[in-house]
Order: sequence, then structure tokens, then C-alpha cells
Amino acid sequence: MNALIVNLNLSVDKTVVVPDFEKGRIFRLADPVTLPGGKGVNVARALRSLGLEAPVAGFASGHNGRWIEGHLKREGFRAFIERHSAGESRVCYTIVDRRGVTTDLNEEGPPVPAASQSAFLKKFASLAPRFRAAAVCGRVSAGLKKGFYAALVRKAAAGGCFTIFDTSGPALAEALAAGAEGVKINRGEFEELCGCRFSPARVAEVFRSRKRHGLKTLIVTDGDKPTYAASLFGLWRAKPPRLARLKSAVGAGDSFMAGFLFGFLNGFDFGRTLKLASGCAASDCLSVGAGFIDRPQALAYAQKAAVEKIG
Repeated sequence: MNALIVNLNLSVDKTVVVPDFEKGRIFRLADPVTLPGGKGVNVARALRSLGLEAPVAGFASGHNGRWIEGHLKREGFRAFIERHSAGESRVCYTIVDRRGVTTDLNEEGPPVPAASQSAFLKKFASLAPRFRAAAVCGRVSAGLKKGFYAALVRKAAAGGCFTIFDTSGPALAEALAAGAEGVKINRGEFEELCGCRFSPARVAEVFRSRKRHGLKTLIVTDGDKPTYAASLFGLWRAKPPRLARLKSAVGAGDSFMAGFLFGFLNGFDFGRTLKLASGCAASDCLSVGAGFIDRPQALAYAQKAAVEKIG
């Protein structure tokens, strides 16, 4: 048993390196990287590099949706796709300059019909008991009815499946209220969730207030600054390893999630799990395209991450 990756708002991801990118100019794009994407697909891709296969579930529509589904199959990913005909699955563009600074242009994607939402939840309920964990990652699909994320939590719990979320806004609040067991978000998403400025003490405070609803782990990443994680094992700080160079940080948070899931599923202690997650994020920063890590490199960087319990 392993993890099911829920990436509701699947996309066609296009990444291109434009060394001297600036607004107001015309650029001819050479060698773009075009892949099925969304945060969850990135997580599944990084997990594969660690040696763990994880299927992907989500919505797809139109010609783009057929391309996504077909390309996932060609890559060898098992996918549970709920198709609908309400428009085209989104396209997301990432431009990377010579310093590794990125500019993202992300479409929202089409509203998902109510019938497709119901069909997906039914499919998810049948899948959840087959997995130890379900990671729900990425942008919320348009048109999802209120209660959709709460239903994911309840159906996973009914199947004995641990849930961890990497999303934001009302969807995240709904999942937490319903009893989500894990959350991995960035600093901005944390501040949006709690309506206050970020601090390690705030992370611990928010975790304590949500623990009675079932929360077991709250992880807040902050780019190249330390990650703070509150859990049943206390409050932890993880300082990422230093990088001599940076190609692109896009997808680093998704690779962090992959490392965390791998450690969780393999019974690593919490500190070792945070080290692996930090190492995976660092490895991702040295490639163009999200979710691409090198396993030996990630393991080496994991040893360089400074993880300590601080509370």
C-alpha cells in the first residue's frame, strides 16, 4: 500500500528558459519542456525518482485533457481521470531566466460539472481503502461545490487513509474543519489561512487549535528559509541545505511533499522525514521542470539539512 495523489485541476505545463527575459520584448522559445502537470503530478514524478509509484487522480477535459491523460499513460503513470466536456483543461506557462527567477502564467481551468464531481467522489471512496495516504495537491478546480474537500476527508477517513493537503483558501479551511490529518503549505498560504503574520510560535499555536479536529502535522515551507513543522512529536525547524547554484525553484515544494510522503510511508522518524523532504526540494532546484529530482543527490542534500526539535 502506498499513496494516492489527488491533483484535481490537471494541466499542460510548459517550461522554457529565457536567459534575458524581460517584459515588453518578443522572444523565440527553443526547447520548451511540455509535460502533464499540476502540483500532484509533480509529487508523483518526484516519488517515482525515490522509487515509489503513486497513481494520480483528477479531472480532465477537452483536447488538452486527452493529451494529459495520454501522456501520463506514456510516462507509465497509473491515472484515475474523471473526464468531462466543459471546456479545455488548463495550460500553465513557466519562464525561467538565467538567475533561476521564474515568471508563471497559469490558466484557471474550466468549471467542473456537478455530475463529474459526484462521479469523482464515488471513485475516490472506492480507491481510498487501497492506500495508506492520499495527498491532495494543487489549485482548486473551478465550480467545485461547497463540501467537496470535506467529502474527500470523510471518505478517506472511512477507508483508513491518512490525508495531507497542499492547497489554499476556502478549500484548505474546509478540509481542516473536516479533520484533515496533514497540511503542507508555504508561508503566504499559512498567513492567508490564519489571518496573521508568520512566526514559529504561530505555527505551533495554529497546530494546537486544529489538533482537536484531527490535525496531526502542519508544515510551513518558506523558500530557502527554514521550514517549520508542528506535529504530535513537537515543533521542528528544518534549515534547507545551501545550494551553490539555482536553475529553478518551481516544483521544490512538490518535491518536499514527495520526500515527506516517502518518509511517512516507510516509517521514518519525523526528523529523518523532514531531512529527506528538504533534500528532495534542494535537488528539484537544480533542474528545469517541476518534480524532477535525482535520488542520490536528494539523499546527499538530506544529510546536509539541519533539522532540530525546538519545542
